Amino acid sequence: MKILYDHQMFLEQKYGGISKYFCELIKNIPANTDYELSVLFSNNQHLKDERGFFKKFHFPLPAKNFKGKGFLKRNFKKLNKTYSEIIISKNNFDLLHPTYFDPYFLGILKRPYVITIHDLIDFKYKNNSTQNSLIPKIQKIVDKANRIIAISQNTKKDLVETMNVDPEKIDVIYHGYNKGFSLKKDSVYGTYILYVGIREGYKNFTTFIKAVSLLFEKDINLRLICVGSPFSKFEMELLKKLNISNRVIALGVNENKLNELYSNALAFVYPSLYEGFGMPILEAFANNCPVCLSKSSSFPEIAVEAGSYFDPFDEYSIKESISKVIYDDNYSKKLIELGSKRLKDFSWKKCAEETIDSYKKALV
Repeated sequence: MKILYDHQMFLEQKYGGISKYFCELIKNIPANTDYELSVLFSNNQHLKDERGFFKKFHFPLPAKNFKGKGFLKRNFKKLNKTYSEIIISKNNFDLLHPTYFDPYFLGILKRPYVITIHDLIDFKYKNNSTQNSLIPKIQKIVDKANRIIAISQNTKKDLVETMNVDPEKIDVIYHGYNKGFSLKKDSVYGTYILYVGIREGYKNFTTFIKAVSLLFEKDINLRLICVGSPFSKFEMELLKKLNISNRVIALGVNENKLNELYSNALAFVYPSLYEGFGMPILEAFANNCPVCLSKSSSFPEIAVEAGSYFDPFDEYSIKESISKVIYDDNYSKKLIELGSKRLKDFSWKKCAEETIDSYKKALV
């Protein structure tokens, strides 16, 4: 069996859960399965981190400047899409697994394809033109797919209820996780709680930060570290209004540093209103970091009893959940133990093996 993975998400993301998912999936597919990755140029960090593995298929631009480099960077998407179209039109593979929802391949593909649905955020939170324009593309891709992979039972439920997908067409396959380093040592950041990821809209950051300000009133030494992009103008104004600007830090870090931040945090907090899976939950478990999270969407399915749950719409509920974890050592240790046990249910090898089974169903 030969599988083709296309360029899409490796161009959309420099970092990100979806491109990381495909990197780990490809790395862990059985040795008797052949594959091709139709990517010419990419700044995706997950590919770069695995340059030794992907050297046959991925050719990132060198850091050194050369004539024509600017042109290539400006035309990354066009060049990669053209390259994928050429590869797909040859149909010299058994199955296509697109990495995102551009239906560009439908008119030239003569082989089955499988699509992974990570969540239906675009359907549930129609709050900008980009999302609204993506919805018909997702619908078209899902309708014509031979099989659909959902990354949680919650996502499968959403597919059936929101998009009227036949449940027999859906395979639920959980993500795996990368082992952490558990680097417990003195932190230059002092005592802190940790937030990871983007902060817009459904991520519920505003309610979370109000809860944090309540915590700060009681604990003058506590800080918050946010891993992700720099704070926006709105966020900086909010922090200033709450008088906590000097106790909240935004950091962009690599995976090793992220593991270190998890392992030294008093707690990882996940206030999102909706996630298809929630990879940071496993990252925290792997680094012996207790987890506080919303009692919503897929979270109870993934964390089960290994999390301290709160009402994401109630800042006082968030505050109490975090307080219980960071000020009750016995409860914190219990969550860490339960998280370690829960991790045994997830692995990239298992994810890859079950994905191959889904491919086989699509080929029947």
